[in-house]
Amino acid sequence: MPGKNTLRGSFPQPFGSTIDRRILTGEEESVAYLPGKRYRIWHNDQNVSYNAHRHSALEIILCTGNVYTIVIGEQTFKLHEGDILFIPPDAVHQIISAEPGERFIMLFDMSILEFLDVETDVRDYYSKPHFLSMSLGTHIYPFVYSGLTNIISYYFSGEKLNEISIYTELFKLFALMCDSASRSLEAVNENHTDNYDKFVSILSYIDTNYSEDLALESVANTAGFSKFHFSRLFKQYTGTTFYDYLCSRRIMVAKSMLLKNMPVTDVAFQTGFNNLTTFCRCFKKYTGCSPTQFKNESFGDDKKIIHSGIQTED
Repeated sequence: MPGKNTLRGSFPQPFGSTIDRRILTGEEESVAYLPGKRYRIWHNDQNVSYNAHRHSALEIILCTGNVYTIVIGEQTFKLHEGDILFIPPDAVHQIISAEPGERFIMLFDMSILEFLDVETDVRDYYSKPHFLSMSLGTHIYPFVYSGLTNIISYYFSGEKLNEISIYTELFKLFALMCDSASRSLEAVNENHTDNYDKFVSILSYIDTNYSEDLALESVANTAGFSKFHFSRLFKQYTGTTFYDYLCSRRIMVAKSMLLKNMPVTDVAFQTGFNNLTTFCRCFKKYTGCSPTQFKNESFGDDKKIIHSGIQTED
């Protein structure tokens, strides 16, 4: 399955967070988000079941080993490796683990959407459970799986500025799934599945080769599309343009390099920009500041990292 090998290994909680207990009052659970955040992700490899409970967070479960059974109201979902389940906020659910396995349990405070125009659409969509599986041939499965693995990677990397990247991936999933649900089956092209498979490979190719000189036309030709058809499909399937996706990927890597105190010029060329001016302009577009400002704000004379108004020793 896509990205399978990236979900193996140890996943300690980032930022030294040690809160690992559940806080229950009757069937109401108070979610222990990361301090100062609106999300929490657990890597669970225990043979533990959880009685019926509810919480205000949206819960997303990605099963990565053996079988995991979830009961939501009168519905029962049996998750095998690679299966994904979205559990609506405030839904009473029970988790049954009959044998040791592995899964990622992701919790997100959905109140953050109150600042967006799409709040009503998203709330309506997530008022019921959604189950995704490669075995069902769901056309958006590869993109949802890839988005969740990206979120997991950002979360457990421990980088101080990954919060933006996590929410960006989450909102992209919302847009993709809501859009897919609103389109009728008659509107789906007969080459639909094949196109999705191609775009999974294209996104993987971009993520691996972002430092190369990737031109839209050459990538389109590699995928077997004209550049105009490719541009339209790329926007349809990812919610963004080819160049915006490529630039955002490069800037994400550039921020990580700058946090390692690498020279701005070196970062520019190592992330695929052919000149410093283009890099600086693109960096400011996606972050609101120049690369030099980003470094100055992250590394002061006292070598402290500043994150969300809180100073912590580097």
